[in-house]
Amino acid sequence: MKASLRTLALSLMFAVGMGVGTYAHAQDAVAEPAPPAGYKLIPEDLTADLNVSLYTQYVWRGYALSKDSLVIFPTLTVGYKGFAFNVWTDLDTDYDGLGPAGDSHNCRLWETDYVLTYSNSYEPWKLNYTLGWIYYDTDGTDGLTPTKSQELFVTLGLDTLLKPTFSVFQEIETGHAWYFQLGLSHSLAVYKDWSLDLAGTVSYLNNKSTNDFSDFHDGNISAGLKIPLNKYLSITPKIQYSFPLSSAASKDIEAGSLTRAHNFVYGGIIFDLAI
Repeated sequence: MKASLRTLALSLMFAVGMGVGTYAHAQDAVAEPAPPAGYKLIPEDLTADLNVSLYTQYVWRGYALSKDSLVIFPTLTVGYKGFAFNVWTDLDTDYDGLGPAGDSHNCRLWETDYVLTYSNSYEPWKLNYTLGWIYYDTDGTDGLTPTKSQELFVTLGLDTLLKPTFSVFQEIETGHAWYFQLGLSHSLAVYKDWSLDLAGTVSYLNNKSTNDFSDFHDGNISAGLKIPLNKYLSITPKIQYSFPLSSAASKDIEAGSLTRAHNFVYGGIIFDLAI
């Protein structure tokens, strides 16, 4: 029964995550025999996660990429034996880009990202690591020309107090850019299996592809209250604050943000279904 439930849930996640919207017609079906005792329909190492976030603003590396609209981030991740494939999308319910008249202020799927990763750990050092590739596919900030870019990245983490991580991202398609990020996080038990998840990051940007920038760039602090509803489903109200780390970063972030501001308080609610 447990295996059947996992199979059904995984099937629904694929259907919702990939945007399949078809009408099913009832047909006669012959019940399949139950699997032998001990036989698992889904390998234990196979995982899947469907996550939908509803946010007041889309902020990426300090830049505000939405303005005065609800943004929805559906994402689907499938993993097996350390490897994972993720699809992430940005649905802006009132897109306020810089396109021609009539092109903005519409509900718009503005961005789709594809991420491949491999993660593992080295227990004697309490070290974990992730190697990854990201493909960014957006409509472009001018509303006319789609933009595509790719990055390679590596993340190192320590399973110790505050769980420090250090990530390096390198642009490999549109030019020469490096983004370095240091992060800390801590989780506090607050009620039964509820947890208050706190996190903070600081970054350094070396960008020679779109402008000549080399300085500390953006910081971000966040707090989220994770509330498990059952074994698979949880909801997390979350609030975040993004801010520049230098005067040069303030100017760069203002120039690259739709709001023409450089610090942002934003948040939302996250629905997560994990198997």
